[in-house]
Amino acid sequence: MVSVQFLDDDARNALARAIAEIEARSAVEVVVAVRRASGTYRHANVLVGVIAAFAGLAVTLFAEHSFALTAILVDPFVVGLLAGLVVEKLPQLKRWLTPRNVLKEHVRRAARATFVERGVHATTRRSGVLVYVSWLEQELALVPDLGLAATLEPGALDQAEAALIAQLPFGGAAVGSALEQLAAMMSAAMPQGDHDVNELPDAIDSDLGALGALGGKRRRR
Repeated sequence: MVSVQFLDDDARNALARAIAEIEARSAVEVVVAVRRASGTYRHANVLVGVIAAFAGLAVTLFAEHSFALTAILVDPFVVGLLAGLVVEKLPQLKRWLTPRNVLKEHVRRAARATFVERGVHATTRRSGVLVYVSWLEQELALVPDLGLAATLEPGALDQAEAALIAQLPFGGAAVGSALEQLAAMMSAAMPQGDHDVNELPDAIDSDLGALGALGGKRRRR
């Protein structure tokens, strides 16, 4: 999944439609945040660097070509350092070298922090929900506020989260379409009231590039 492809124009439009549909049919406030990564995963850099350094040492020791003592001492460290730096450009490698439960925990922790940073907890009816997407991990987390969580059917949020995660490999447009399908569930959990207004900006919060606002404070339809 390439970051540019994940948030192309089709993806932005699909996510915008999903936000508008859910907020038009329910009292739920949707905030979408997309992050390049939710952790540094430096262990991957270290692991690859160490393996490369040992490989470099083996070459200097056992190759037919004779290396100077300074080369034997220095070159493996240089090779290891360069290999560790290259890992920063290979997010897939970091993902492969990290246990799935560790990736999920980093995403969950970052999602909870973003929930507070974006003020999703500040709605009048505690009806906010954060849709947090982390690109490196290819993970997604739904973080509901207390009011919404209390009205959802048991297990409904987990099922919705799993459905959205299943669409991640297909890009942001697929995630947006799946998110739009949650409008009925959100409407049943928190029906829209006569005086509900949109309390949170409908912009996609992303560090993959400037996406622009998808709407502002408006009265619900």
